Amino acid sequence: MLALPVLARLGWVQLSIPAFYPLGAVLGGYLFGLAMGWAGGCAAGLWYKWGSGDWGRFAALVGMIAGAATAEAGPLRWMREQVQGVGNTEVIRSATLGGLLGAEWLVFPLGGLILLWLGRSQVSAQSGAWSWRWTGLALGILGVLAWPLSALAGRFFGMAVLPGSTALLDFAVTGQRSYLNWDLLFVLGLPLGAYLAARQQGPVSSEPVPGAELARAFGGGSLLGVSASLAGGCTVGHSLVGVPLLSAGSLVTTLFILLGTWTTGYFELRKKGSMTTASQIDEAVELISACLHGH
Repeated sequence: MLALPVLARLGWVQLSIPAFYPLGAVLGGYLFGLAMGWAGGCAAGLWYKWGSGDWGRFAALVGMIAGAATAEAGPLRWMREQVQGVGNTEVIRSATLGGLLGAEWLVFPLGGLILLWLGRSQVSAQSGAWSWRWTGLALGILGVLAWPLSALAGRFFGMAVLPGSTALLDFAVTGQRSYLNWDLLFVLGLPLGAYLAARQQGPVSSEPVPGAELARAFGGGSLLGVSASLAGGCTVGHSLVGVPLLSAGSLVTTLFILLGTWTTGYFELRKKGSMTTASQIDEAVELISACLHGH
């Protein structure tokens, strides 16, 4: 959040704001949050969980790619264009919170407040695992490096998962080498990195996945791909890239993704009974967090 505006001022990166489609951000974001619980993760989560040996997430990944392709250039393209056409003006499409308030410098005090709040938070991690602080720092560095590194290939954006996922299908269908681009190589690196990380804990093995679970994962993944297409991006392109830029579309999309995951967690809790005690409230928070992270 703090590094990108500085790099842009120095002329080292050329920033691109994720597009804001008002209805697409609301509808797509909410459906994406719902679908995460059924698919077992977000777009990036499906790639790395498959690399760790989870073939149920592979079924969701196939569904996600198919769903996104259907909405981008297939039978559901008309629906995406209709949804994204609502309130779609040039000013709104590239809107940022700083621009709307007439204070582009707003990113600096907000970033400072977030750093101060995070610095006062408790740090906890499982044995042998990275804490959220180290994980967040690593993701932040990678998120910043993605801009100049992809610019070398003529691509002016940070990390993204959906474009590379659909490029894989396009390359498999057409065989055109133009689809062997930065985005495709980026997503292919996710399962490879996950496999190498899992290997550090021992052999990577896969357990049989029931057919009903595979069908549920594929259906959830399909909705994940369609909803990400409606919103113009997923949790990586919007939440990890757009939010640090204070993109209005990314902020709205992320908010409705959270509402979608809350809804999934709420109904999972309803299956177990109503919330009446402090322990049940704690359980609700854990369920919502599990849906958000795709556990």
